Amino acid sequence: MKEEKYWILLSKKITGEATARELELLEELINGNPEWRFIMENLQELWNSKPVATGSGSYQKKEDAYLIHINRLKEKAPDFKFYNQLSDNDIIIDQKPSAKKPFYKRWTSYATAAVFIASGFLWYQVADEDNHKEIASVKKDANEISINPGSRTRIQLPDGSQVWINSGSKLTYDNSFKGNTREVQLDGEAYFDVVKDAARPFIVHTSGIDIKVLGTAFNVKAYKIEPVIEATLIHGSIEVINQNRPGAPGVMLKPHEKLIYNKFPVADTRDQRADVTIPTEPDAYSITIKPLNKNIADTDIAETAWVYNKLTFEDERFEDLALKMERWYDLEIIFESEKLKDYRVSGSFVNETPEQALNELKFLLPFKYSIKNKEVKIMRK
Repeated sequence: MKEEKYWILLSKKITGEATARELELLEELINGNPEWRFIMENLQELWNSKPVATGSGSYQKKEDAYLIHINRLKEKAPDFKFYNQLSDNDIIIDQKPSAKKPFYKRWTSYATAAVFIASGFLWYQVADEDNHKEIASVKKDANEISINPGSRTRIQLPDGSQVWINSGSKLTYDNSFKGNTREVQLDGEAYFDVVKDAARPFIVHTSGIDIKVLGTAFNVKAYKIEPVIEATLIHGSIEVINQNRPGAPGVMLKPHEKLIYNKFPVADTRDQRADVTIPTEPDAYSITIKPLNKNIADTDIAETAWVYNKLTFEDERFEDLALKMERWYDLEIIFESEKLKDYRVSGSFVNETPEQALNELKFLLPFKYSIKNKEVKIMRK
């Protein structure tokens, strides 16, 4: 019954026919099922999009326009400033009764919305015959959101915090956030824009460090299969706690600083800030803190550019870049030359296809490649 009620209320919201009370009921349902917000926001955007005109001035059939917009949604990067403001849907004005459409027109709108939403719901649930994949899969009981390779998405947590989740990542969180802390578990990469709540700290758990904040924006890259975890602070402040050194003081980051944590014991610990010293111990897990360039926009910072649909890399080993490209494009990249792995390269990709990206890299590195299905072989020239 809850799902039926959700779809009915969502239909009325999308067509602009929902009352203030119905909008409240819809919000209550979404608060109890946060994964539904992701569906609602994308379907709302799709409904509000303009028809796609053809060269002759006519419009493509709705199915074609729908698929085109789905591809656009996958590539679109939201503007951060937008999410710090109230949207039209957050404002309810009941000072004057609105003029209602005739019933038959409203019924037509509901029916159209119902068909539209049903199509969208199927798109989120199943893959088509051409291997069209879901952007994300959601496990309701565990509140676990897994993002498929080749996709990226944004969700809103129960407290209103926004999270952008990168490809090949998994985010797990509590359904209500009603306790004394707001805690999430991350395997992969995500950008957090956290709503400030001094009484309830926000904590991100990874495979090696915990990140504690009150309200701030930061990026975390913490894939379990990789030896390094990175935490990049954009604004606000965060405290990074080493899980392998319980009781040790946390490391505080300032805006435009990046912490790099090595999961394996090493002999040294470094901090590139002149005013901070972290003790060096023979069995310490490596923590390196690097300042970022404050004179460039967030869209151009390598650590957060992916949120804007840019794959940016700076002086990166070809092997490490290949790993990013595997997630970004949903590929498997095989090196047939070990020497090629250590070449270093800088640059960025925005809307390039895998072939275009590889062809651009060929101007910088001495290799050739072959692609079969989703397997890419990298060879020396």
